[in-house]
Amino acid sequence: MTKEEILAGESEILEFKRDIPEQSIKYMKTVVAFANGKGGTIVFGVDDKTRKVVGIKKVEVFQKADAIADAIFNSCEPKIRPNINLQEIDKKYIIVVTIPVGMQQPYYIKSMGITDGTFVRVAATTREAERYMLKELVLEGNNESFDQQPIGEKVAKEEIDELCDKIYDFTSSSLSKKERLALRRPTVNQLQSWKLLKKDGRSLVATNGFRLLQGNAEEYSDAKIQCAVFKGTTRGDFLKRQNMEGPIFEQIEAAYQFVIQNLPAQSEVKGLFRHEKYALPEAAIREVIANAVCHRSYLIPRKIQVALYDDRLEVTSPGTLNKDITLEKMREGMSSVRNKGIAEAFIYMRIVETWGSGIPNIFKAMQEYNLPEPEMQDFHGDFRITLSWDRKLPNPTQFLPNPTQFLPNPTQYSEKELLILHALKNTPSITQGELAQSLGMDTNQIKYYLNKLKNGSNPAIRHIGTTRNGYWEVLIEI
Repeated sequence: MTKEEILAGESEILEFKRDIPEQSIKYMKTVVAFANGKGGTIVFGVDDKTRKVVGIKKVEVFQKADAIADAIFNSCEPKIRPNINLQEIDKKYIIVVTIPVGMQQPYYIKSMGITDGTFVRVAATTREAERYMLKELVLEGNNESFDQQPIGEKVAKEEIDELCDKIYDFTSSSLSKKERLALRRPTVNQLQSWKLLKKDGRSLVATNGFRLLQGNAEEYSDAKIQCAVFKGTTRGDFLKRQNMEGPIFEQIEAAYQFVIQNLPAQSEVKGLFRHEKYALPEAAIREVIANAVCHRSYLIPRKIQVALYDDRLEVTSPGTLNKDITLEKMREGMSSVRNKGIAEAFIYMRIVETWGSGIPNIFKAMQEYNLPEPEMQDFHGDFRITLSWDRKLPNPTQFLPNPTQFLPNPTQYSEKELLILHALKNTPSITQGELAQSLGMDTNQIKYYLNKLKNGSNPAIRHIGTTRNGYWEVLIEI
């Protein structure tokens, strides 16, 4: 412990004590909080208000160090074995107690019991763990995933078939015919291998993840995405807001469409057509929303927030990073998956590529767009990613909310929209994947334009039949 570190003040992993309190419980709460989190250090002999080194008397320092070690060993469950050092700063002795990251959470004060005696660190303060925090610690200590926990409800074959069909249809809708032929419909065995269904005798029992993918369970009232557009650069006036509900994979698509529809787009007219470039790369937008849904804590009673400002997009998800993951490790592609079953389902559905690929993909997309690096924050029980764009772009009057306003041009439809309309008219049974391949566009773009053409004030197309066997009908003259 250096004098500079002391002058920097207390933090999530550092706390000062002027002296050793007569009642050890006054610092034992911080001991278990450090063990339940990222570890930390308590320095005895430093005033927590002035950060002044007051020291421990030389004749008492060894006795007090031994008393601290005994108190920690006897007071905590499971056992915590700290590293205790004596240091001399400005000719004064301090006791430096380092608490390692615990591997057997939850740690708690024995005399208080696990429910009342479990504490966590929030910023530079120690707090009693709320009920959902305690559940998270139990899962982490057992290396288990919330979404793979059975909820005791037996599942009928019809329910399983319905979810398998829904997952398959969602996935196949963005594939070419060749890719669709190679895609296997998920089965009961597949859901069991993802641990989203559990065997109970001859019956199958639902897990939290199974219900979240179904999207119709009232007990997950916070498993939603709150989307909002704010005026200016602060959270003040709402211009628009909407809650996304239902199956969590459909929420990702709905939130993505919300952002795209309200994101500034730089437009210019070339000949008969209007060309647009969004303020942010579409791949980064989808990835950051999918990352939030996949890795959020579903135990925390808060919703994912997608906030769009004049200069940035903020996506905030409940739950901090796991203790063994840092922001720098995330940039390098290291990942500690919180919802393992959902992550496996998302890989099948092409929502994510592989574990740990999301953050590097976001950084890469922003770099290719010549935009600032994404900002990542792990704070107050939440994780936030911010994607920003330069507000000082040339000719800013061309930035309009898309797609509700248009620059004047001879046709109502953009070049991409007309290309899609002609393709649908010529090949009504064409899939979204085949459209993307034939027109050289991203599948996400195809989904956006189809949604716009289908659901606008004057619909230009409609889809007839099922996802697998249906076809498109063009409703306008082109």
